[in-house]
Amino acid sequence: MGIIKRKSTVIILFTALIVLALFLLSLTNNKADLPENWIFTVDGYAVTEEEFQFYVKEQRAITADYFFRTYGAQVDEGFWTRPYGENLETPSEYAKKSAMTALLKTKQEQFIADERGIAPYRSFDELKSDMKDENVKRAKMDDSGGTYYGLPQFDLYQYMQYLSGARWPDLVETQVKKTKMSDAELQAEYASKSAEYVRVADELTAALATAGQSKEEKVLNRLDISKEDTESLQFWESLAAASVGETVIGKYMGEDVVATLITKPETTKLKLEEVKDSIINGWAESDLRAFIANTNKLKIMYNGNRFSEFVVN
Repeated sequence: MGIIKRKSTVIILFTALIVLALFLLSLTNNKADLPENWIFTVDGYAVTEEEFQFYVKEQRAITADYFFRTYGAQVDEGFWTRPYGENLETPSEYAKKSAMTALLKTKQEQFIADERGIAPYRSFDELKSDMKDENVKRAKMDDSGGTYYGLPQFDLYQYMQYLSGARWPDLVETQVKKTKMSDAELQAEYASKSAEYVRVADELTAALATAGQSKEEKVLNRLDISKEDTESLQFWESLAAASVGETVIGKYMGEDVVATLITKPETTKLKLEEVKDSIINGWAESDLRAFIANTNKLKIMYNGNRFSEFVVN
């Protein structure tokens, strides 16, 4: 019996060592060998100095504005490493912290999309390569008269925003299945925002006059206005938001007009069943944004002192 017990112990210890080794391996190298220029990893995925610099660049103007508004600081030769205020905060550390926050949120969204089968995780180098391929494809489509959505050419920031926007509806859809709302919660949410759940009619009545003409009562229908005619749409919306008897001056159907509102567009209160899906989607989207913003559980491993010694200048 003693011999069997020792064998069992050895097997258990051996199994535990294998599990520990695999766990440590997963922390240091999740998908691929770490590149030479990595400064830290996020859940095992390497972040190179070039990638972190990309996020720092996006924070430079925001950092300069914060220090100007808070301390009256101007961007000069020693600005980025000069301490300011009682807390002795430096623009370099502020920019690094802001860049890290933005990077982790982006990674979190990518990880979630990968885990839910929406879009596979792509490294920084892969994203750059994908962007170049996409730009070449769009250039060819321009030459051939093809149709595509979005910009004719992307820079990397625009491309990443484009990818995020493309996967967002699917992320929300998967989150709806995870966000459970009780009937009581639905009723409470509906009651708290009932003033927002209305349908506004597309017609209003106004006494309308063009330059040099007398006013004439007319029914103005928003659906008669082309989507491209932003001036007329803006005029209609301003008139709809006015009080009865109030006069609005603007451009309508290409003419300068003066209009006095006679009757506002009719509003109809929407029932809970009509807005139920919208409420659930709104809750799910709110949960998803909070989930993405909560990056505390992401495991970060630093490459020696490379991150702490990184200076924005």
